[in-house]
Amino acid sequence: MGESVVAKYLAAAVLAGGMALGGAAQADCKFQKMAEVTIIMQGQRPTTVAQVNGKDARFLVDTGAFFGGVTEEAGTALGMKHSLAPFGMVIEGVGGERREARAMRADLFTFAGVGFRNTDFLLLERADAGMAGMIGENLMGPFDVEYDFANGVMRYFKAEGCGPDANLAYWSQGMALSRAPMLDPPRIVNKVITNAKVDGHSIRVTWDSGSFQSVMSRNAAGRAGIQVTSAGVVNGGVSHGVFGRGIENFIAPFDSFKIGDEEIKNTKLRVADIDLPNADMLLGADFFLSHRILISNSQKKVYFTYNGGSVFRLDGPPPRQQQAQGQAQAHAGPAASGGDAAAAPGASTTSAPSDEPKTAVEFARRAAARTSRREFALAIADYTQAIALEPDNGAHYRARGMVRLLARQPVLAMADLDEALKRQPNDPEALLRRGELYLNAHDVPRAKADFDAAIKLAPDRPEFAAMAGAAYGNAGQFDLALEQLDAWVAAHPKADNLPAVLASRCSVRAIAGKDLDKALADCDLAMRGDRVSQTMQLRALVLLRLGRLDESIAQYAAAIKAQPRDAVALYGRGVAELKKGQKAEGDADIAAATALAPNVSGYYKRMGLASDAAKPQASAP
Repeated sequence: MGESVVAKYLAAAVLAGGMALGGAAQADCKFQKMAEVTIIMQGQRPTTVAQVNGKDARFLVDTGAFFGGVTEEAGTALGMKHSLAPFGMVIEGVGGERREARAMRADLFTFAGVGFRNTDFLLLERADAGMAGMIGENLMGPFDVEYDFANGVMRYFKAEGCGPDANLAYWSQGMALSRAPMLDPPRIVNKVITNAKVDGHSIRVTWDSGSFQSVMSRNAAGRAGIQVTSAGVVNGGVSHGVFGRGIENFIAPFDSFKIGDEEIKNTKLRVADIDLPNADMLLGADFFLSHRILISNSQKKVYFTYNGGSVFRLDGPPPRQQQAQGQAQAHAGPAASGGDAAAAPGASTTSAPSDEPKTAVEFARRAAARTSRREFALAIADYTQAIALEPDNGAHYRARGMVRLLARQPVLAMADLDEALKRQPNDPEALLRRGELYLNAHDVPRAKADFDAAIKLAPDRPEFAAMAGAAYGNAGQFDLALEQLDAWVAAHPKADNLPAVLASRCSVRAIAGKDLDKALADCDLAMRGDRVSQTMQLRALVLLRLGRLDESIAQYAAAIKAQPRDAVALYGRGVAELKKGQKAEGDADIAAATALAPNVSGYYKRMGLASDAAKPQASAP
């Protein structure tokens, strides 16, 4: 779909007179709002609903994607047909994999109230649960687009007659406004790239709302003096790119992150072994949620103002809900040196449109954004307002229940899920979540009834069976866990996330200490498709249980090489070393693991493998 076609059709959607821009403005600078798109945050994912061949479909809003994409499964269900991608085009994932591009075509794609004929999408290997694909820069790049995710809105604008010094951030009067010049994108590909600095070292960042967390490459971190073995760097888990390969993540401390006129001091950033063409860091949805952003393609400039909350979403406890308590800001936030953000000469300005919700839909939309920002008390209050306006809408009760789960209010969450299911008895997600709560309360029969009903009601959500299996495993219901996971693997032998589910099944058997040969086979298969530290660690545990100590120690060592501060792997290697009679090495690993995670011994104690029970294994005669 060409840029001129997009511009032609969206121009037809301009509201009469455009967006009214008041003030003493220079008449030749007009900044017209062309369309407004509702954004619903699903966790850290900004999503919107579009229509494909007349059918609703949910898409990720991805400023980091140069072109829209769809999974083959979703495209087929939506009546799309295979088409030809541009000759020679390849898609490269953040892990460095490159694959030849393939495409599917929609006869009619309707977005922002405008219909587009014969629209092509690149084929994706994976998409988040419940999403058909993503909307990329080919639908956003030709315009000036405001990303107001904290209020659940994306707005399209067209600037006419506005010089390079005109301030197009119309909402920013009296606020600390930052500006960052956009760098020239690679040839053909639409990318939003600006400069930034980390500990005084220059880096290039891609503004990528499709990445749910901001992440820096290991190479860039290394240039700033941070290695994965540096003091203060901890295990950040594993993430997956577009092609499904696992990528090791680390959380590292930095003295300063500066972008535009904004500087964040004494912060932590996610670092991963990623390969980013023309950039060093993805500025993800966490940054978008904590800022109001205008990407002005007419001026080749990015405007942004800080709107509260943690700038970089990292693992760990949620920030204090200071707004709900009327206290000082828990996260000090960035310092901006841009000064007053009054409009520059020659710019039309206006106050920002009212952000206060009036309808149940608007309250629910803001609640979803507040949930993503971990402002749980405020999100619960918004969902309560939505319920007051629409008391028979079960989705509001379910959503409030989900927030209460995150806020560690299981009793209130259960009450909300019960209310949701009274109004919508066939809500599979509410059934799944209530089943998890029943399991936590040791009510296995009711949990099983809810899980079975959820899976039956949602045949298009295969992840539900895997989630139920994992929940059973965490609750110690190993036979039920294996029943679900076996069924899932049999039904999805070529699924993109098969390695993760095989690793989960390996974990269930390893923790239960049963069918260890089958567990080892699962871990071996999982590692062929996705060799990550988490699966290495599970395989080492299986070998430890089998008494194959040399192999276990070697496998734990490989996991530790990938994640040098993995407490579970260090402790497990220590147990294996003690069993082998290597007391000095074992004691050192146990001490290192306990220093990183004082409670790590509990995981091994539950399996009868605590260090104090690790007696040297008798040698074969």
